[in-house]
Amino acid sequence: MDAALQRLKLRGPDESGCFAGSDFVAGHTRLAIIDLKGGHQPIRDPSGRWVLVFNGEIYNYRELRARLAGRWDFRDDSDTEVLLAGLVTEGAGFVERLDGMWAFVLHDVASGALLLSRDRFGKKPLYYRREHGLFACASELPALAALVPDAAPTEDAAGIADYFRYGYALPGTTCLAGVREVMPAHTLRLGADGSMAQERYWAPSVEPWTGSFGEAAEQVRELLTQAVRRRQLASDVEVGAFLSGGVDSTTVCALAQASGFGRLRTFTAGFAEPTFDERAPAARAAAELGTLHTAEEISPDIAATLATELPRRMGQPFGDSSLVPSALVASVAAQQVKVVLTGDGSDEIFGGYARYAGRLLRQRYRRLPAPLRSIIERSVLATPEPYAHHSGSLLKRAHLFVRLAREDRDAYIGPPAIRKETLAQLVPGLGAGNSMPDLPWPEDPDELRHMLMMDCLVYLPQDILQKVDRATMMFSLEARSPFLDKALFEFVIRLPRQWHFSGLRGKRLLRAAMEGRVPDFIWDRRKQGFASPVGHWLRNWLGDELLALVDANDTGVVDAAGLRALLSEHRAGRADHSQPLWLSYSYLRWRADAAG
Repeated sequence: MDAALQRLKLRGPDESGCFAGSDFVAGHTRLAIIDLKGGHQPIRDPSGRWVLVFNGEIYNYRELRARLAGRWDFRDDSDTEVLLAGLVTEGAGFVERLDGMWAFVLHDVASGALLLSRDRFGKKPLYYRREHGLFACASELPALAALVPDAAPTEDAAGIADYFRYGYALPGTTCLAGVREVMPAHTLRLGADGSMAQERYWAPSVEPWTGSFGEAAEQVRELLTQAVRRRQLASDVEVGAFLSGGVDSTTVCALAQASGFGRLRTFTAGFAEPTFDERAPAARAAAELGTLHTAEEISPDIAATLATELPRRMGQPFGDSSLVPSALVASVAAQQVKVVLTGDGSDEIFGGYARYAGRLLRQRYRRLPAPLRSIIERSVLATPEPYAHHSGSLLKRAHLFVRLAREDRDAYIGPPAIRKETLAQLVPGLGAGNSMPDLPWPEDPDELRHMLMMDCLVYLPQDILQKVDRATMMFSLEARSPFLDKALFEFVIRLPRQWHFSGLRGKRLLRAAMEGRVPDFIWDRRKQGFASPVGHWLRNWLGDELLALVDANDTGVVDAAGLRALLSEHRAGRADHSQPLWLSYSYLRWRADAAG
């Protein structure tokens, strides 16, 4: 247990605790945010029958505490004891009353049964492994491995196949054989008899809302304002915010700055490469909002260090290279605050990604005569694809669109990590992946609405939220996402998807809700996203590291010759292979760490 807790130390540097029974042991590391003097874990009820370990924050814990008054003699002012009290007095159904983010394990000492649960969107991770009569679970995969040190899990072929197709493991799975994750919005019960069952406790209604667009905009504004305020109130330490100068973070910062908690501290980090640097618009937004702003440039040396360290931190391959800048801005914020607000979730629920506009444009493009489409595509592909971020390059966007236009229309699960022909060159003979778990919504006949729903259920928890959790927790910083407020999501998901788009442009409804409350210039900015200049790195130090990994290690499912060919083309400027090369680097870095 000591080794596992040590690997979780960055998630909770303020305090650690351990409790051992006759046939179990529970441990916890704490980042103290609510009730700094109380809230110790593991926590037991007065009778000693129940033991709880909990990661996260319950934003409505004060209301729940009032509800439980008279049925529980509270010993501190923490949300942890409120969670314990509710589970003991009301059972597993109490999770349906929670508003927040969580991963917890409740142990019934008397029967030996366990109850595990994750929040609705999967903001907080919870992995488990069951082998040879032992059940182990942890917030991160390296800690889980330390709990079972004599039986290191092997590479899971289906999980690796999913990784190379999407850039992440699918919900409920990992890239490690025998290691699973508790699904978002689920509870998992492990009975004293060894039975195990996982069930969904939340699936929002998609019954259409009957009000007007104007009424919906007003409701969104009110719900989002409340969501920001709840996340500021549920803290006994200062709450700051990430600010990029984009729509989502600026909206959150504007509401947080106006909520009456004093001047908000805001943070950004940027690269020297102009198309990947958001420091200027962030500074402009901060000046107009009146926040206390801090910005730093990400040096190549620090980026290189994090690119090496982060795959080890993830415990499995992870294909989103924006993990690096996310960790950098977290390191900047963690020097001043312990909690930050983020804009995560807005793109998925308000239609902000360029791929949604791409799908709308493709529907129109395919009505053109085939000979004309062929001329357009040949003309675009005759020019090498630039390394620049798509927000700053029309040619880059043209290349991305041509690839989208040529795609077969498979059932959408998530944005493909790399093109099919590149996948065949890089990982030939890649096997089938995992089957998708049961999801609360059937496939929607509206292609775009189906994409929005799938991104909420798959891409958001498996990529975005996993990235944000590891990047922030690496620096003992907690991230809170107002756009993923339960009440806000349950309202927005019922609205017509047409309300989110004005022509090919997304976030129409969010703009109507927030216009006049955020600086006008942010609505005219192209969406940039928090990306990293990995294409430039691969031409230099990262490409050298990748070749060193190929030379020194077994490359697993990756074809070494195919990888070298892709890197050669990339370095020569004949094509931008940033994504497949980063996927390869993350995979090989992880394999090297696991072997060493």
